Amino acid sequence: MKVKLMKIKVLGNGSYGVVHLEKIVTPIYNQIYAVKSINEYYSSFLHKEKEILLKFFGCPNIIQCYGGFTSFEQGQGEVYNMFLEYAPEGSLLDLMNKYGGKIPENDVNCYTQMIFEGLLDVHERVLIHSYLKPGNILAFTPQHGTRLPTLKIAGFRLAKQQGVKDTTSRFRGTKYYMSPKSIIRVS
Repeated sequence: MKVKLMKIKVLGNGSYGVVHLEKIVTPIYNQIYAVKSINEYYSSFLHKEKEILLKFFGCPNIIQCYGGFTSFEQGQGEVYNMFLEYAPEGSLLDLMNKYGGKIPENDVNCYTQMIFEGLLDVHERVLIHSYLKPGNILAFTPQHGTRLPTLKIAGFRLAKQQGVKDTTSRFRGTKYYMSPKSIIRVS
């Protein structure tokens, strides 16, 4: 059965691709997803990210991935698309901006706990995230009677297996969020 999607809006743009909020209109109605799309030529990172995220299926601290597919888009050619859980509250960066950069201390304690639990899940799978920043920590509707959005870690395109030499890239992440030691080593 062919799946038909309707693009609702752009959620964000990256260096090679775009993330849309999309709704499945057939065969299952009213299911919405964040769909990360990239030209097939550049899609190796996205394929890798999908494989990593599928290892976290059911994990409450990591964004959920529901698979991927290739489509043909007018003017773009072949495009690889990855279905992700939609974060209606945006990202930690959005929350920081909402509070003018000063999130209340009690909230910071709760958010820090959520992020640490996510990192524990990542490290239990012997992975190094390599791209952790406020824009890659997504915010979901509050759960379990709390007033705070639930945070989940996303952005695994640069993740690597711990102890495995990486030959694809010297520079991993966004320099503004890297440790000084990492930046000096890269330079």
